[in-house]
Amino acid sequence: MERVIRTTEYGLCVFSLEMMKGFLKKEKIRSKKLLALFQKDKKKYIGLIKEGIWVPFPGIDSTRYDIRIKNLGENFDDEWEEVLEYGGFNIETKGGVWVSSIGSFLEFDENCFQGEGREYRDKYNFLSYDSAKERWYKTYDGNVLYTDFWYDIPDGKYLLNVKGYAKKTFDEGLVANCGFQYEFIKVDQFTDCKNPREDTYDFNVGGIVRARKK
Repeated sequence: MERVIRTTEYGLCVFSLEMMKGFLKKEKIRSKKLLALFQKDKKKYIGLIKEGIWVPFPGIDSTRYDIRIKNLGENFDDEWEEVLEYGGFNIETKGGVWVSSIGSFLEFDENCFQGEGREYRDKYNFLSYDSAKERWYKTYDGNVLYTDFWYDIPDGKYLLNVKGYAKKTFDEGLVANCGFQYEFIKVDQFTDCKNPREDTYDFNVGGIVRARKK
């Protein structure tokens, strides 16, 4: 199933809600401004990625991305070209896993990722929807933009691999010209800790394509 996420705050992330809830309880974190906290508190951030709680993919264009999961048989066809590949990020799943716009952690509310679904007006007066499967909001011109999708990945420890793709011919309009494919490789335990914020990583598919065209 092809799914498209509209990012905010120039990033995507992967996390398990149950694992995140456990981490917040263990660390006695009550603040909802988790993105700011994780950016400022290096100790807590390293704990997150070492334990496989949260994997951010920062520094990408704020736009639409086609998200696909290799474990579910979702691949990109020959209309796309692979432009990046990285692997080995720790992620532990419990009760499935979310792929989300990193902007969802500006003011994180675990209740927005649970339940049968509800529509409401957010603080910007957009019609929004939260559920245990997906989250979206509707713009003033009626376009539905998804920010979070849940995937049924079995419980366990994994190494997360990511590939970035771009369409060979960019389309105009409300489509995704860039995408990411995630693959979950099951492991018995974590033996390393790769930090996706390090300068050795460049996840910005759009920027890579623009640089090639110069």
